Formats: sequence, structure tokens, C-alpha cells
Amino acid sequence: MTKFLLSVLLVSLNLFCLRAQSWYILEKEAEPVFTFTVNDTLSFPIFLVKSADDSTLYFGAHLMTNVCNDQVCLPIEVNLFWDLLGGFHHFSKEDNINFTKFDHQYFQQADYKKLEEILLDSLSPLRDYQVEDLLDKSAKKYSAEVDAVTRPTSLLFSNVTVPGALYTVYTLWHIVNGSIKQELYAYLNAHYEGRKWQDYFAKSGNPVYQEYFLKKLSKQQFQEYSNQVVTLLYAEDDFVPHYALDVLKTNHMLSDPKQYNPILRRLDELKPHVITEFINAISAPDAQTKTLLDQFQQNPKANPKQKELITKILDYEKQ
Repeated sequence: MTKFLLSVLLVSLNLFCLRAQSWYILEKEAEPVFTFTVNDTLSFPIFLVKSADDSTLYFGAHLMTNVCNDQVCLPIEVNLFWDLLGGFHHFSKEDNINFTKFDHQYFQQADYKKLEEILLDSLSPLRDYQVEDLLDKSAKKYSAEVDAVTRPTSLLFSNVTVPGALYTVYTLWHIVNGSIKQELYAYLNAHYEGRKWQDYFAKSGNPVYQEYFLKKLSKQQFQEYSNQVVTLLYAEDDFVPHYALDVLKTNHMLSDPKQYNPILRRLDELKPHVITEFINAISAPDAQTKTLLDQFQQNPKANPKQKELITKILDYEKQ
């Protein structure tokens, strides 16, 4: 438990450090991957960005825009980041920048946290409404700072916004979760091989990236990346090892004992459900295969189903 809590703390610290970084010191490519246009008045360049602490790659943008149609909140300056599949990942801000709410009140720390939670929810009700539909039409809110009147957020939607910052939340949500996601994903598909991201995806530790790597891997590329595929048999995610097994089957690696015997030597390191599928998938066992299967059959980690499969293989080979 102590190790788990420590690892969670380290992850949190890494995220905090990344999110605290200034846009101006992040490592970025000189030219944007493309310029994205939201409407007639807002377009901004998207860069490939690398975090300084762990070299994680993101698509990033430094955005400065108005978010209100009245005068009761200030323009916003924010750094936005998406993963390489186009999913929104996080935002950051410069140290001297404060987001504001109604009447130019600064965001509190809890407001920033709430904003990120909302932006990460790609299925938010914000998706299905115009901003005017989220306002309470029967109430008015008067500004003490400027000569302006606005309407408060309807109570029905109070849980999907930061109090006093509906326009900011709504505008940012539609920017980060709108059609830009499809454009980023299209860019990935078009440039994945040209940028040689296979190794990065395979070793990322991100199950979604690993799945993408395995599903995009062609038969022609298998020999070059076969070691990465085998490594993913041992991935922490429950599903990625099965995708890796599918790739090994497709490329006939599990019918060649010279290639699959090294995996048999480490069979007890695999998840139980992966062990069962692996044993069930191998064919043409040689003498070393039989020895390794017999050894695993005596292993306390071998369950009854696996022992039964091994017995069938060994008995069949005796015939």
C-alpha cells in the first residue's frame, strides 16, 4: 500500500510540474502541425509539444481569446494539450495569468480543478446545448464592476460548469472537444508511420497507445517490431496482451517453437487469462516446448484449465 500511495504521489507531482510549465519554455517543433479554425474570428496553430520531465508528446496550443458576449469577464489566456489520439488531456496557464469569473473575480484552486474535470468529460451535457439554453431566463445578475447585466446559469446545469464562469467553461469545452479531435486523429493516421511513432506508442505504458500500435502494425513491419509485441504480452492492462497475442498468431509466431519457447520460459509472469490463451494457441511443439510445458504444469501458478491443456498437448505428442 505504501508503494502504491508513493507512486500515486509521484504521478501527481509529475502532472503538477507539467501543468505548471510555461508555454514559452516547453519543447516544441518550430512549425505547427496545422492551424485549427473554430469560427470566423478564432484560429490558432497546433504544435507538437514534448514535456520536459518525461518526454511525453502532446498536441498543444497557446490560446488567447474572448469567452464572453458581455463585459463581465476578462479574455482568457490558456495552454491546451491533447494526446496523440486527439483526446483532450489537460490545460495549464502562465504563472501571472488568472482565469476570471463573473465580475472579474479570480478562479480559486477548486475552480481550476472543476474546469479540468468538465473539459475531460467528452460526454458532458454542454455538448448538446447552445450557451443561451443553459441560462436562467427568469433571473438577472448585475455587475458591480461594469455597467452590465447578465443572466445566471440555470440550476439544472450548475453541476456542469464553474459557478460564475459559464461562458469560459462552455467556450473551452467546445474548443477542446469539438472537431479538433477528429482533425488531430486524422493527422495521427496520416503521419504515424512517417514520424516513426511505433516504438513510442509501444513503450508508452498507455494502453490506448499500445492498442493503436498493435492494430496498425502490418505484416511487413512485424519483424522490425516483434520484440515490442512480445513485451506487450506482459502489459499491465488486461486487454493489450490479447491484442498482442492476436498479432503473434497472425504472423505465425505461435506455430514456431524457436520463437515462442522464450515466452514459455516466462509463462508464469503472464496474467492467468493470458497464459491460458497462449497455451491454447501454440502448435508444433518441439522437445524444449514439452519440457517447458511440463515444468509449468508443476508450477503453483498453473490452474486446472491450464494443466488440462498441457496434458492434452503432451498426450497428443506421445501418439
